[in-house]
Amino acid sequence: MTDPLKPCARSCVRAGTEDTPDYLPATHGAYCARCWGRLDQALIQAPELAAHILGNITNTGGASDDRVDSSRDAPLPFNQAAFDDVSELYGLLVYWCQEWAGYLEVREIAPTARVWRRVSGTVIGLPANVTPEKGSAEVGRMTRWLRDRLDEILTLAPEDVDEFDAGIKDVWRMNARWPRIEKPRYSVMPCPTDACGKRIAVYPPAFPGDAQRVICDNGHFYPEEEFDGLIAGFRQSQAEAARAAKVAAHLTRKFGRKIA
Repeated sequence: MTDPLKPCARSCVRAGTEDTPDYLPATHGAYCARCWGRLDQALIQAPELAAHILGNITNTGGASDDRVDSSRDAPLPFNQAAFDDVSELYGLLVYWCQEWAGYLEVREIAPTARVWRRVSGTVIGLPANVTPEKGSAEVGRMTRWLRDRLDEILTLAPEDVDEFDAGIKDVWRMNARWPRIEKPRYSVMPCPTDACGKRIAVYPPAFPGDAQRVICDNGHFYPEEEFDGLIAGFRQSQAEAARAAKVAAHLTRKFGRKIA
């Protein structure tokens, strides 16, 4: 059982408390809600992202022989970049489902057992003639399997969790590379985690009862309640800075020189 008082395995602190660290508690396995949420939200995004990328496989160039399904019905020519990205996403999920199944000593999920591979055993990805609906369903089966076991996965060796986390960040990079019609709004506050400074995207709820998804372009995730607190503090500091600037401008006009 998770000890809510134990700090996150990564020693994550609340943004803005780096000088006097307020460590986030390990609420999901050995990790905090921020670390868990970054993975969970990426896994939620992946099936929809796969469908969207597969929908972009159109006539913008050919494919190499070893990446094309043997079926004569494969829709050629197609967008090689889109095909490469969705195949990379699929292969990433296959790899981690198999890895975690071994560590957790549970049966391997069915889609990974019949995955499309080269003779060497290397995962190629989805067949080139797969539909967006079929591709999304295949990806969704794996992401559901991973999400169902995510808290348990986050109790395993930190070096393996770090590698998993680094790989899953590709979902956010692909999400930015293949933008959908529904785009997030961007916060005026830059990402404060580790002086990141990247834009923070706020995605609307994906379904009724869902929460907003808040994540920066570099993959730092924020639970909604933490983000609300950070925004409130940011707005307060901005207001204080504006008041100070107004007072300085008034004194400059009154005394004819800039007040330090």
